[in-house]
Parts: sequence; structure tokens; C-alpha cells
Amino acid sequence: MNARTTEKQLIGTTSWLVPDTYYENARLVAQSLNFVELLVYQWDRETKALFDSEKEKLISLHERYGLIYTVHLPTNNFDEVLKAYDYFEKLSCKLSVVNYVLHPYTDPRFDEFINFAPKVSVENLAERYIVHHRTVFDVGHHSLGVNVDESFLENVVEIHLMGISDRRDHVRLNTSTLEATFKTLGHRLFTTELICFEIFDLRDLIESIRLWEWWKNNVE
Repeated sequence: MNARTTEKQLIGTTSWLVPDTYYENARLVAQSLNFVELLVYQWDRETKALFDSEKEKLISLHERYGLIYTVHLPTNNFDEVLKAYDYFEKLSCKLSVVNYVLHPYTDPRFDEFINFAPKVSVENLAERYIVHHRTVFDVGHHSLGVNVDESFLENVVEIHLMGISDRRDHVRLNTSTLEATFKTLGHRLFTTELICFEIFDLRDLIESIRLWEWWKNNVE
């Protein structure tokens, strides 16, 4: 697996490829990919303690290999969103956090927060989406749920790419998903700065990146 590139587009994956910690998952791809999406679906005492114990090792991967990070902020509670964001922003320079992924909330503080936080981008859900000046296009949510419109797509800064098969997402990438995604995004698929393979299995990730590299070269 070798998806490092000198082009503008950066290739990454999630922090859940094998059943292990954030650091151990990041270490697996640190020499091959550009970034790791730290999946922080909740910000409880155990999650904070784990990051406290691993943050220096995560920083060391950036210093040694140039690995950078995105953070998927909590999905369960907006208070936890704010706490997690504050934690990672304090580490942002050393950890090199380039994007925060956030689901749309109905919390009254949501609009003020996303307009205040310049690196936060809002992801489309299967149930709904909102338009913001920084958006994350999730291929699975779009294909299996509500389709986003052009006003959402024109602000995409990150793509969550995966395979879709038998009404299931987050599986190994396939050509039918790539063709459908290209039909939606056009050349944004090749020019959006961040592409995160949200595929929660190491072997499937490797095969997906191989297919992506072959397919991209043949389409273009």
C-alpha cells in the first residue's frame, strides 16, 4: 500500500482498522498514507484518558513521517463536541489537525460554533444535511439516504469514500460505487483536498486503495 502523493490531494483512513488503540491504528499506515481520521464519537473519561496516554506517540508519527490528522467530533452530545474540540485545538499545532468533521446538530449553539471554528466542516447524514462553507461529502450517506445538492457539493473539503453493496456502506470499494460517486462529484473527486477511506478493515482498505489508484488513472 503506497498512497503518498506530492499532489494537493491527501489520502487518509480512519483510526479503526484493527481492534486496538488510536496510536496502534495510526502507526499501521503512518508510512503509507497522508492522514488519519481520529474517530472521537464520544468524549468521556476513558476516551480522554486514552488520548492523554497516546498524544505524544501520535505527535511522534507526525514528526517522524509527516502524518497529519483529522478529528471526527462526537456524535452523541454537543457539550462533548465542545470539550473534544477544545482538547484537540490545544494540541493542533503539534498534532497537525487539518480538519474537524461534525454532524449537524439541532443544539442552539451549533451555528455559532461552526461559524467561529475555521477548521470545522459539516458532514451530510443519511437523514439530512445542511449547507455550510465547509462540508464533508459522505458517499454512503448520500447514496443510501438523502441526496445532497450542488450548494453542498461546491463547498466540499473532504470526501468519505467507501464501497456500497447490498444497501451496506463502509465495505470494500468497488467500481460501481466509484462510477456513481464520479457521476455526482465530477472532477471534484480528484481535486478535493482530503479523501478519507472510511473502511473499517485493514485488508479491505489496502484493496480499496489499489482499486482507487487503478480506477483514477484509467478514468483520467
